Amino acid sequence: MTDTTKIIEFFDQAEMRDDWRHQYRRYRMGRVKHQYWLWNRKRSDSVFVDEYDYFILKNCQPGHTVWFGHAGYYLKDIWPEITVVEQLPIVKTFYPEAIICRDRNKLPDVLPDLADNFAVVNNRGDYWVSLDGMTEYATSYTKVMRPGCRFFYSFRDTQIHVNRLTTNLEEHYRNWALSLKDRCGLELVWSSIDFKKQVIDKNGIWPCAENPDSLNGNLKFAFVYQGPGWEIKN
Repeated sequence: MTDTTKIIEFFDQAEMRDDWRHQYRRYRMGRVKHQYWLWNRKRSDSVFVDEYDYFILKNCQPGHTVWFGHAGYYLKDIWPEITVVEQLPIVKTFYPEAIICRDRNKLPDVLPDLADNFAVVNNRGDYWVSLDGMTEYATSYTKVMRPGCRFFYSFRDTQIHVNRLTTNLEEHYRNWALSLKDRCGLELVWSSIDFKKQVIDKNGIWPCAENPDSLNGNLKFAFVYQGPGWEIKN
């Protein structure tokens, strides 16, 4: 048995290394948009911007915009007014302007001002909880929102705890989004709840795709915090 085979077989038992090279590689493998940043740094005549990120930017209002997690620094190089907040300290080593905040509840201590726009796009740190856990996260984010702040929240349903055999998933997630108005002041303005349609192909095989958007999350919501809604720009 080779050393490589041992690493794969006993991955869950392997000691976590704390050297920079290992931490950077681990971070990079889990952040596709970090690659966008690397690509854009080499271009002088054009830039690469994710379609959903661009949708968010079109729907931001003037003011302080915060991007929490998910390599938002690739956008800051194009839109300097964005404040980039990341949870992992490794980001600070290659992007010094990033603000590091591992605990969402400490956001009021590290942000320079309240947010007029706040985006959390498929943040890996927001996973493996029930929707009650997602509500706690959203409530933490509201602590740094100005009244009228526009909040964009997206994630993947496959990493949220729920019984998929007994639950109407579209209704489950929509009802959750609607409930946030009473629970933490976030009123739903727009949503895209997209599940892969399970249709057998011509060979009689069911599709294996996990969901329609593994990068940004197949559940996307836009809220307004304690303020009026707006007309969505597609």
